[in-house]
Amino acid sequence: MAKFLDRLFRPGSVAIIGASTDPKKVGGRPLHFLKKHGFTGDVWPVNPRANKIEGYRCFPDIESLPGPPDASVILVSPRNSIAAVKSLADKGCRAAIVLAGGFAETGDVGSSRQDALMGAAQDMRLLGPNTIGLLNVTDGVTLSASGALDAEGLRSGGVAVVSQSGGILGSLLSRAVARGVGLSHLAATGNEADIDVSDVMTFLADDPETKVVALYLETIRRPSDFRDAATLLANAGKRLVVYKVGQSDPGAHAAASHTGALAGEDQVFDGFFRQTGAIRVNRYDDLIDLPAGLSLSSPVRGNRLAILTHTGGAAGLVADVCGMSGFETPPPSPKTAQKLSELLKDEGFNCDRNPVDLTLAGLDPEIVYQAIMTLSTSNEYDAILPVVGSSSVGRPYMVADPVIRAVATEVIPIVVYSSPHAPAIVARLNEANVPAFETPEACANLLKVLLPSKKIFESRSPVLISAEKACDLTGTLNEFEAKRVFAEFGINSVREVVVDNSAAAVEAATKIGERVAIKILSRLLPHKTDVGGVRLNVAPQDAASVCDDIAASVAAHGVYSKEGFLIQEQLSGGIEMILGYRNDPALGPAVMIGAGGILADLFEDIALCVLPASPNDICRMIASLKIMPLLNGYRGAKPVDLENLVETIARFMHMCESINERLIEAEINPLFLGPTGMPPLALDGVLSLKKLVRCERRKYVSG
Repeated sequence: MAKFLDRLFRPGSVAIIGASTDPKKVGGRPLHFLKKHGFTGDVWPVNPRANKIEGYRCFPDIESLPGPPDASVILVSPRNSIAAVKSLADKGCRAAIVLAGGFAETGDVGSSRQDALMGAAQDMRLLGPNTIGLLNVTDGVTLSASGALDAEGLRSGGVAVVSQSGGILGSLLSRAVARGVGLSHLAATGNEADIDVSDVMTFLADDPETKVVALYLETIRRPSDFRDAATLLANAGKRLVVYKVGQSDPGAHAAASHTGALAGEDQVFDGFFRQTGAIRVNRYDDLIDLPAGLSLSSPVRGNRLAILTHTGGAAGLVADVCGMSGFETPPPSPKTAQKLSELLKDEGFNCDRNPVDLTLAGLDPEIVYQAIMTLSTSNEYDAILPVVGSSSVGRPYMVADPVIRAVATEVIPIVVYSSPHAPAIVARLNEANVPAFETPEACANLLKVLLPSKKIFESRSPVLISAEKACDLTGTLNEFEAKRVFAEFGINSVREVVVDNSAAAVEAATKIGERVAIKILSRLLPHKTDVGGVRLNVAPQDAASVCDDIAASVAAHGVYSKEGFLIQEQLSGGIEMILGYRNDPALGPAVMIGAGGILADLFEDIALCVLPASPNDICRMIASLKIMPLLNGYRGAKPVDLENLVETIARFMHMCESINERLIEAEINPLFLGPTGMPPLALDGVLSLKKLVRCERRKYVSG
């Protein structure tokens, strides 16, 4: 597969099927762009009504080509595309791009047409259909009809862009060119009938020019392959930046558990990206700005930031934004302040503040350069952020050139903020490998990503317990039944006893402790609290009357089916969490952890992992929660046993994977966390299972 993609991105020969003699038309653009951007390979246009196009010999049909092309661009109608793909495959072409729409994106008829297209391709790899093609900027390969290629200033660099939308790819290309961002490859994967984003990521992992990959995603069709590709990128030392569109309506999932309501589709993607090491951005501009900055920058050692300016207002703005991202702006030491004062030759000038305001002296390139060098060599800062003011708009060299000069001396990382709309300054700096942005947020986002990764807690390899017998229950189980299944996989529950009637409740409660919780047991009541089916802090002598009250309350809500009462140890202190399962339609089975009990609905502080997940994935998931300070022991409180928490989550995941296709829903809420040495305890649980059907071979399958 890799060699076929190599032929697609680095072809020695290209056939243009449906080439037009008019370079302004879609059919004429790929040929025109290949010539414009210096493609050195063979170009074979196919058009029965032309002898030459753009100086290239034209062929009447695919069969007349001098040999099998390495890559082909198909510019004809959907129906004719199928015939062209078959002819190319028969010719021995190994890779083709189908630009036409009218396939699976249009509905059932289009899907059938796309199936026919793939059948015609045989072993030939296809990009598209419904795509604008691809670019290899490094080698001048422009197999695209995007009008964005008409722009001047396309330059090679370390950023690769992959988009499932052709229009968005064109938009990102034009933005990158305008900002002076260097690009290595661009590809629009379209309908992904064959080649998808994972394939392109795999190719880019081996590309020596690519440093950062930027993805525009609508969905992920092959999550496992995406994981593998992301791992290849990470192992190659390349960063992955993702912009994912699409929000789901969590409330649309009518479920017995809270998990279905809390864990929306987009949050599952958040967890998946965290597992794969991808950086997810929420601003569209960051899909160009952040990869561009990452491709040009070295890591930042710490959070000490020096801001250098000749405009006070803009400096205050960027200081505020960077401060919200965790950066500090300590003042220069007396020694450094003295050096700056001497540089400015102004006895009354105050240089002991940060931001360092050069005022009008900031328009002197030499002073700007010397000030940067003074701050960078002071060992007092980890990064420098020069601010460009409006006074330099007409003369960008005044600020840009001294910064470029300073970066060439290998000083600490420098990020430039252009306060006015000054595209010439931004482009000039980026072209000179200095990251420059037109918003303070972009500066802060880059600096934050450049910081060393926060060390998360480590965990031993969890001990997993395999249940030898499958649970033969079906449907939504009552709480006690659910906990019985949890126990098979080594998940602990609170002490509890099931009683058939209220009279037996007093004796059971007395044996358990001074205070108990009493709950109705019914498969019809996964949410017992809503109908008055739960009472807390009950004294043992009151157990019988409380059971009667619960039964009356449940009956008043129209529920008469009950399987007894659950007399449960009442725990106090500790932290309550929620642990749940959902099957995401795009990414598959996922497990959620978050603040539980009443906090689950109040704060919606959750994190997710897509299965399968490693112990490190679990640790990162826990560490991402807002309640992490509570788990570590907030304000003198005892920390919870994180090792045991990781093990419990791992066992829950193992249970979900073991039950597999039978599992509809699973949730522990609350999961009680006590101090170190105490295992997490399931205080309540929900489990819904599909029916087992016995086959003739005496194997169990879900039905």
